[in-house]
Amino acid sequence: MALPFSDLQSVAPSAVIELFQLELNVPQHGVDEIYYFHAGVSIDASADIIWNGKTYLAFPIEATDFEYTGTGSLPRPKLQISNIFGTITAIMASLPSGLEGAKVTRIRTLARYLDGANFPVSGSILLTEDNDALLLEDGGSILLEPINSTEDLTAEFPREIYYIDRKAAENRDLIEFELASAFDLIGVRAPKRQCVSNVCQWKYRGPECGYTGNAYFSANDQPVAAVGQDICGKRLSSCEARFAQQRIGGYVNLGGNYIAMSQGVSFSSGDPVSGFGLPAGTTVTSVSGNVVFVSQNATASSFATSTGTITGDGSQIVLSNAAGIAPGMFVSGAYLPANCQVVAVAGNTVTLSSLVSLDQFLSAVWTRTGNVPQSRDRNKVFFIDTSTPMVVGQYIGSSLLPLSRKAVITDILNEWSGSTKITLTRYKVAVISQAVASDDSVSWTAYTPGAIPSATYSFAVSDANYTFRANAAIPYGSYPGIGSFVT
Repeated sequence: MALPFSDLQSVAPSAVIELFQLELNVPQHGVDEIYYFHAGVSIDASADIIWNGKTYLAFPIEATDFEYTGTGSLPRPKLQISNIFGTITAIMASLPSGLEGAKVTRIRTLARYLDGANFPVSGSILLTEDNDALLLEDGGSILLEPINSTEDLTAEFPREIYYIDRKAAENRDLIEFELASAFDLIGVRAPKRQCVSNVCQWKYRGPECGYTGNAYFSANDQPVAAVGQDICGKRLSSCEARFAQQRIGGYVNLGGNYIAMSQGVSFSSGDPVSGFGLPAGTTVTSVSGNVVFVSQNATASSFATSTGTITGDGSQIVLSNAAGIAPGMFVSGAYLPANCQVVAVAGNTVTLSSLVSLDQFLSAVWTRTGNVPQSRDRNKVFFIDTSTPMVVGQYIGSSLLPLSRKAVITDILNEWSGSTKITLTRYKVAVISQAVASDDSVSWTAYTPGAIPSATYSFAVSDANYTFRANAAIPYGSYPGIGSFVT
């Protein structure tokens, strides 16, 4: 509990006990230790004091100037320590930086709340008339404490924390230290760390930096082979090279356990990598120049060539060997439309994303002039030349019916036409699979499918980039205002 201030307002308040803790730390002093002492005021000067189970040694020390003023300035207390025989000087000489920076905690409580171990009682007890003191008959000692003394290890004034700021004086009699509050801004620049745009102030591979990888880079963020050449450039790009996701071009070969990169790279063993031809869960095992060795063999090749023939419906190519070819690859070669890709691979047959035009494989077999009746039979073409060598199944086209519509002859008729027997004309008629809108007399050409020749086809990966460290977290250095890195 907090110290009841009503205790201080009583007619005979208990004595105020002043205790000190001196705390050293490893970074500044080379040791991690706490010393407990008191100045011997307001109580038996030759006795140690026990508080909260810790023994505070009686020490020849004077502590002053703890008072607060209304001027707004913080107190700068002084500790004067006896230096007889040069004891304190010898102690400071054993520390790397003396006592500067040591933490001093001032603790104050009332004597009545000290640990009960401070008041051993022996012999018979005689109460005074006013019943406010204990007299120990044997030994003749007198304990001047109220009869209602109560041990309370939580009853204390608010603790005051200071730090040894400097050694103000030193001679053979005493050493004086000046203390400063943690909130004392005298001689302190804010912010303590100067912020410089795009310059990281963390120690490379230190606790704040956190980089422990075996990917090495020069001060210009270029990959290097050995840790002795590994120098952080302290720039944002230096962090990105070591932590951020990287997408770099490269290629793989079916069954190979490596990626040939387009440039020299440096990655750490275990970094995840994904891209064309790599099974899920693949990681980096080692790096040599621009070659990255990986944990799993490639299931496809970034580039492949093979001889094949387009099927009769124009949707597939039957290859002599489809090894290393995977869906998503671009395919180019004779007869194929632009930007054609592989949709699926089954054995040596690849399915294409775009149909191949079969018009380029048709051969013209005859051309004749013909017309379509004006009012009927719009799917009939009349030819006066009865020797026209038409055959059912032939493709037929004209300016009225483009070949791209794939109209075919479905039947062949012989008909007569005329107003009288004298004017009758014999026609050879081609019945076609599609109606014609116009009755103009135009030239018609018939075609028969030709053989589709084989050709060599080239296959290439559609995305040649490989992604490294896909799930990497990046601290992004101590740059001011950077915040979190988002890909």
